[in-house]
Amino acid sequence: MWVTEGCNASCHFCLNAKARGMSSMEIERFQKLCEYFSFHRFDKIAIMGGEPTLHPDFNSIMHIAQEFFDQVYLFTNALESERLLLYEPRNQDVIVYNSLFADKLSEDKLLLSKPGKRVMDVVIDSTSDNKSITSDVGPLINEFGERVEAQIVINNNCNVFSEKDVIVQKINELYDLLSSIKGSKVAFSCNVPLCFTEGTQLPPFTDNFVCSPNAVLIDADYNLRFCNIYSEQLVNMFRNDAIIPFAVLKNYIRLAYEKMQVECLSKLCRDCLYYDLKCNGKCFIGQTSISRKDVEKNTNLLWLKKQ
Repeated sequence: MWVTEGCNASCHFCLNAKARGMSSMEIERFQKLCEYFSFHRFDKIAIMGGEPTLHPDFNSIMHIAQEFFDQVYLFTNALESERLLLYEPRNQDVIVYNSLFADKLSEDKLLLSKPGKRVMDVVIDSTSDNKSITSDVGPLINEFGERVEAQIVINNNCNVFSEKDVIVQKINELYDLLSSIKGSKVAFSCNVPLCFTEGTQLPPFTDNFVCSPNAVLIDADYNLRFCNIYSEQLVNMFRNDAIIPFAVLKNYIRLAYEKMQVECLSKLCRDCLYYDLKCNGKCFIGQTSISRKDVEKNTNLLWLKKQ
């Protein structure tokens, strides 16, 4: 859930910068949505924004989220520390910090005296300065390596295929730099399709290529969206004060998922041997910024290469 769409930063890799306004959820409606999704067996929630800690009821929001979900993920830049410092995570909860602001993090802001997992989210693209990232993130890992894990992800907003060689080089270089720090825990979360990774030398990762409609996104105006990448407003969750039936929600998500599949298949995936077996484009292929030629030129999947 984007509990607020206001933000105190302007990150070039922001997934929803163009999709969000300045709205914030009302605490009563946030609770109704938590009750609704918990009743329908959702067991995890990600609290996002904007910047969630800017919400005036941030601490109430986190308490309600913990009441209804087994695991709560908080995504924050931690620039607003007053409300963050009052948050009480549980053992199973995760706080994901934006590594752009790693140099402003302290033991207090990392809440290391409290339970839960801490992750430094490091977003990589062709413009990334690995030495600068290492100098900012490295000291945290070096000092708090038992509690703080680095996670490298690829910028969803860039054309990963036209920039592939540089991106792959930077991923491997940064992974080696961070992994060389004593006590470090570094993960590479590979969020790109199989036609990017096949035959490419990358750090270890768990195969997770097939995107499926098992999660939903709700923005601060209570609009249902498919995901951060495909963030078109589908339908508002409320009609007056009543939440739409769960069967209706599933219909809208299914339609959005099928639309994404059609876009991927129409562009490229119809010629892939692995579509719907190991991969379905992972949302990237449907992006207008990525052309079929970009993929044909930069994949090692021979059947996709232009003959």
